[in-house]
Amino acid sequence: MPNKGFAVLPIIIVIALIIGVGGYFLITSGKIPNPLNKNTTTSLGGQIYQQTQNSVSGLPETNPFSKVNPFKGVYKNPFQ
Repeated sequence: MPNKGFAVLPIIIVIALIIGVGGYFLITSGKIPNPLNKNTTTSLGGQIYQQTQNSVSGLPETNPFSKVNPFKGVYKNPFQ
């Protein structure tokens, strides 16, 4: 009686090849569309980016030390 594992191995290899070749032809024939091939002109993120504005452009300066700093012109850096 021959080894049963030896006879099963070629059958498994043939079935795997059939599935692989069938899958290749199924994908390349166009029956399963590739979702990455979509050519969208504008995406949702692009539309939002175009409509948004700089929200901090109209805000006043909130740093109180820029106008009231008493040491602004006193110190001179010797390394400059």
